[in-house]
Amino acid sequence: MSHMPASPPREASGRRSGSARVAILLGCVVLLQFGYPVTTLGPGLAVLYMVLYAVMLGFGILTVRDEGQHVGPMVAVTGIFLVCGAWFSVKQDSTTATVAMLISVALSMAALIYGLLRFVFRRRSAPGLDLVLVAVTAYLVLGGFFGASFALLEVFAPGSFTDPQGDGGPLGWHQTLYYSYVTLATLGYGDVLPVSPWARSLGSFMAVVGTLYLTVVVARLVGIWSAAPADPKRD
Repeated sequence: MSHMPASPPREASGRRSGSARVAILLGCVVLLQFGYPVTTLGPGLAVLYMVLYAVMLGFGILTVRDEGQHVGPMVAVTGIFLVCGAWFSVKQDSTTATVAMLISVALSMAALIYGLLRFVFRRRSAPGLDLVLVAVTAYLVLGGFFGASFALLEVFAPGSFTDPQGDGGPLGWHQTLYYSYVTLATLGYGDVLPVSPWARSLGSFMAVVGTLYLTVVVARLVGIWSAAPADPKRD
């Protein structure tokens, strides 16, 4: 009696493709959150930046969909971002376009964070590289969410932040995004400072959230790995 050749399990194949998507998502997040100075070099690069942002959100939708989550809200906020991002790309000097872009970014980042955290906390077993990549991605996206929030605060209440080395004018979203990651990492360089009560409150809240995130998520990842069954191939 002949035996059919063994084929790779579909689950393993699907998990590899899922890890690849998460890796691309993380790569897009890194490029966007730390490559934002390119938007100051001209409208063309600003448009390219917004296109990459849309690509990132697309991979975020695919990632959370693979875990069986509903992606309707993420698709909706991504559509809003596409409109607002295109508007801002050609009207970077417009306060209205800037506010619309920042609100759409904050909404899309919040939706993405929610989906990624559900990915981390709903998985009961099968730890893997994708789980770690999702946790790292959510942490970086958290900085983007607060960066947009700080920028909105500065737009509606100019002077909420100050840069002693700047020209004394209101800070742009590039500076508040920088401040966001410096605060998230608890570096505290002191070059961008919150001066209004609400700015200080939001900055301190972010520092607490960032610290709690690392504590809770690392504990979650350790718990999943500890509960995972041993691989008999390692014995």
